[in-house]
Amino acid sequence: MPLAEIHVTLKPALFDAQGETIKKALHQLGHTGVQNARIGKYITLEIEGADAATLQGQLDLMCQQLLANPVIEDYEVSLAAPTAASVAAAEPFPVAFDPIRDAEAPSVTPTPFPLPTEVGETVTEAVTTSRVSGGAGVAATVSGGPEAVTTSGGIGIADPFTVDFRSYQGMPTEAKLALRTLALRKHGAWIEKQLAAQRAAWVLCVGHEVVESGLSLDTYPTDQHLLKMGVQRDLVPWVFTRPTA
Repeated sequence: MPLAEIHVTLKPALFDAQGETIKKALHQLGHTGVQNARIGKYITLEIEGADAATLQGQLDLMCQQLLANPVIEDYEVSLAAPTAASVAAAEPFPVAFDPIRDAEAPSVTPTPFPLPTEVGETVTEAVTTSRVSGGAGVAATVSGGPEAVTTSGGIGIADPFTVDFRSYQGMPTEAKLALRTLALRKHGAWIEKQLAAQRAAWVLCVGHEVVESGLSLDTYPTDQHLLKMGVQRDLVPWVFTRPTA
């Protein structure tokens, strides 16, 4: 079965807030030679089809409808027959996870805080993901589905602003992205108002409160500060930035 590889990146003219955060973190670790960092998405799909041209058309439509946002993102699609080595090395796609249990699992290396999210009328994100760990846990679905992230115990996370920091630390990247998307969908209008009211380039939200803001990205909070804020408040510190022209 052909294997499709899809690379999605922000358009070059757009400011990459996540990439800027990664660059600053690398500088703090001593890697001062890094001049720029851009963050993207890598997606693989096993897909059936009659011929390469038909598959290419289907994949292009998938990217425009769901996998990418053509307004702010570019994407590249390539098709290849999967090799035996790649099939053997591929990690089985998980279907659920338990954030509390996985927070204690040594195999999990969580990101301690969410990467920044640009807020704007042209920003739309679609994330449909599920994660498995030990056979029990949570399926995260956002966009065209439930307006919540639902845990294996039947508990729905309807508001990312109420997620405790310890649980968030134990979540895999896919679930964090789903929560980030849900935060935008539920609170995007409110965040826009906060950015406009304070004329800020970024705002730091903990719970339903803006606790810090900055007039420029030069004052963007450090990784250590966000980690400290999450531990102190026991809530996820969400950072939202204003898109640059």
